Amino acid sequence: MADELIRSVADGVAVLTLNRPDRLNAVNLPLGRAYDRAMVEMARDPAVRVIVVTGAGRGFCGGADAGRLSGLADDGGASLADPEGNALEGFTEAPEHLRRRYTVAMAVPKPVIAAVNGACAGVGLALAVSCDVRFASESAFFTGIFARRGLVAESGLAWSLPRVVGRSFAADMLLSGRRIDAQAALRHGLVTQVLAPDHLLEQTLAYARDIAANISPRSARVIKEQLRAAEASTFAEALGVSDRMLKGSLASADFREGIDAMREGRPPRFPNLPDRDA
Repeated sequence: MADELIRSVADGVAVLTLNRPDRLNAVNLPLGRAYDRAMVEMARDPAVRVIVVTGAGRGFCGGADAGRLSGLADDGGASLADPEGNALEGFTEAPEHLRRRYTVAMAVPKPVIAAVNGACAGVGLALAVSCDVRFASESAFFTGIFARRGLVAESGLAWSLPRVVGRSFAADMLLSGRRIDAQAALRHGLVTQVLAPDHLLEQTLAYARDIAANISPRSARVIKEQLRAAEASTFAEALGVSDRMLKGSLASADFREGIDAMREGRPPRFPNLPDRDA
C-alpha cells in the first residue's frame, strides 16, 4: 500500500502531499495519523522554515473518508476517538485548543501554505482555512458540505471561515453546501492567487522558498502569535502586544542580521527558529 502522506524537504520548504488520489485524498485514520505526526515533526525540524500542504491527483482533500463516515453513522459517533491516540497530544508547545487535526496549522510556528489543486470539501475546507495562505488551481473548488450530510460546521469553521471570507459568504458556504469555484474563492479572499494547474505547485514552491530564504523564522513565529491573539483582542490591546513584542525584536539576533544584510546588499542569513524565550 502506498504511503497515505508523502513528505519531502528541500531549500527550507517541507511539502506534505495527501496521497489517496483514488479517493480525492479523503481523510481516513491512517492519513489523519500521518498528517498529525508530520505537522508536529515539521514544526520542530530546524531544517524546515515553511510548510506546503497539497494533494495528489485531482483533489486537495475531499473531506472525511466515506467509509469512516458510514461507520460513524452506524455507531452514532462512538468510534470517533482514535484508539491509537493522537500525535498532537504531545505537541505541548502549541495552544491546547489547536492540538487538533484540522486546526494544527494555526499552531505551527512557521508559515503554512495550502496549494489547493482540486476538490476541497468538508474537513478538507477546514484544513485549508487553517493554513496561513492558500493558492488554488483554476480547477479547484471549495464546499462546506456538512449540512448536506446532516452534520454541522466542523473544526471551528463557524469561527475561522468568517474571519477569512466574511460572515455573509461564510454563511452562504456553510448553509448551502454549494460548490465555490476558484475565481469566486479569489473574489471573496478565500485564496490569494488562482494559477494554471500545471503551475500551481511550482509557483507555490517559489513563494515558499522566498519566505524560507528571506524571512526571519523568529519574526514568522511571533507574527503568527500576533495574528492569533488579535482575533480575540481590541485594537488597543493589539497595539500593546505589538509594542511589547517590538522591544524583543529590536534586541534579537534576527534584527541585527536583517539590518546587516540590508547595509551589505546581500540576502539575510537568519538563524534557525529560536527557543520560545528568545
